[in-house]
Amino acid sequence: MNRRQFLGAALGAAGTVATGVGLGGYVLPLLAREDLIPGQPPDIVLRPRAWTTTDDRVSFVAIGDNGSGGRQAMAVARQMAETYQRRPYGNVVLLGDISYYGRFEDRFTDVFVRPMGPLLDAGVSFDLAIGNHDEGLRHSDEAFEEIEAEIRLLRTPGRYYSRRLGPVHLFLLDSSRPGLFGPGSSDQLEWLDDTLASSDAPWRVVAMHHPPFSSGRHGSTPGAQERLVPIFERHAVDLVLAGHDHDYERTEPLGGVTYVVSGGGCKLTKVGRSDFTAFAASILEFLHVEVDGDRLVARCVQPEGQVPDRFELRARTRGRR
Repeated sequence: MNRRQFLGAALGAAGTVATGVGLGGYVLPLLAREDLIPGQPPDIVLRPRAWTTTDDRVSFVAIGDNGSGGRQAMAVARQMAETYQRRPYGNVVLLGDISYYGRFEDRFTDVFVRPMGPLLDAGVSFDLAIGNHDEGLRHSDEAFEEIEAEIRLLRTPGRYYSRRLGPVHLFLLDSSRPGLFGPGSSDQLEWLDDTLASSDAPWRVVAMHHPPFSSGRHGSTPGAQERLVPIFERHAVDLVLAGHDHDYERTEPLGGVTYVVSGGGCKLTKVGRSDFTAFAASILEFLHVEVDGDRLVARCVQPEGQVPDRFELRARTRGRR
């Protein structure tokens, strides 16, 4: 039995733990770390299409590693709905690992429909950056079937693509082993280089799963700095969003680019600090981004509404290359 199968089997035991019957040994700390205890989905009714998107204004949310369907994932999702009530947004960027403990098609209702129900009912759209627990690192027929199921059920265009959100040009990458480092990966890199070069958007945001810069358990993704960072800097990307490490971290601007790890969607691991770190914390969270003209404001939001980090970017005045 592999780790994923074991965790899937442990879901059946979670209810026992929740009623106070201990399992002991390895399983108890695993349940705490893996968010296997069931939770209640948010029961909030949201006003449909309450957001405003124009040529110079947009609001969206980014969240990574939220695919447990457990108690902590539900708490984060509830705050996402409550944030929509106060400051509506029209798009959620999923930064990968949207389904743990089983196939996405089998878990779709538990890990996506139930927690995101209020946002789905309000008409919010969803975009996906492929993650490694979405089978992206396993170059096999089963892996590609899993990814195809995600693309089909979420109705996203493909493994990598771009989308215009008002003044923001959003680039969704497949940073998996076959996507970024395997056979055919040059196709995606050439596409990214060309599409960034042709973009006339005031703001450019890249979303991917594996972070080029991270002080978390996985750390900076080997090879990503060499393959991606020169493209980001050459085309004046403003913000790069990633998950993978189960924490929150923001870098100082590096070559003009700010990098954020927002992987606290349902479970946590430790995070340290590096020379590039501006802020880091092992917390459950999502990132709420608002753009108004030449100003981008992003807020890291925890389940109870705390905002431990807030940062502001200004649109670049120099010409895009």
